[in-house]
Amino acid sequence: MGFLLRIFLIGVGTYAIYQSRYKILNYILGIGSLRRFVVAFGMDIPFVRDRFLQTVFRG
Repeated sequence: MGFLLRIFLIGVGTYAIYQSRYKILNYILGIGSLRRFVVAFGMDIPFVRDRFLQTVFRG
């Protein structure tokens, strides 16, 4: 019974986070130091950097 309750609570929690994902993201990116970290981390990933630069310098 405890196992089923735990699985149910994980499912409900995942659904709640999914529903409010943009609010959570806006809150996190509203903090300047975290925003700088996320951008620096994203620019270290080659695929993300290439997509970003391709979009910015679209000819």
